[in-house]
Amino acid sequence: MRLVINNVVLFVGIFCLYLSFSPPINAADGNNPLVAQACEKVKAKDLCISSLMAEHASKSADLATLALISIKVASNNGTNTSFYIKKTLDTKKLEPAVEQNFQDCEDNYISATQQLDGAVSSLVSKNYKDTKMFLESAIDDAITCDNGLRKMPGNQLELPHRNIMFRQLCINALDVVLFLTTS
Repeated sequence: MRLVINNVVLFVGIFCLYLSFSPPINAADGNNPLVAQACEKVKAKDLCISSLMAEHASKSADLATLALISIKVASNNGTNTSFYIKKTLDTKKLEPAVEQNFQDCEDNYISATQQLDGAVSSLVSKNYKDTKMFLESAIDDAITCDNGLRKMPGNQLELPHRNIMFRQLCINALDVVLFLTTS
């Protein structure tokens, strides 16, 4: 748990440092047209646009900063889901199979948030190949969690829905990074 918190603090520090050096883009209506462009080919376009526009920094962000914001959004969601899993394990009496699923997913989320931290570091250093690799690994962690949840009881709980959202945010982040690298 301490590792997750340390990683979040590191991520926020790197993100703030990066934003302080990124050039602003002037958008007359307060909306950044790059958001729509970055999300154009994303499968979950509405989620991509809404999650980026919910972040104040996106209003004046360049494409690289939008990619960083999309990773941050996924990371924040993953951290929140990790806390949900821990709280559920600590406070609810679960069937043994469901409890095992939650424990497995907890491990997946620890790994996924570490992968997203790596994606941020790689993106900041413009190592796009590693950024993609880290994002793909985070997506794989979400898929592994999802596969376990599908096989066992416990789908009545909130975790399957949270996991789907996390996986889609990671996919969106990967798609925005791919757009960045082809622009």
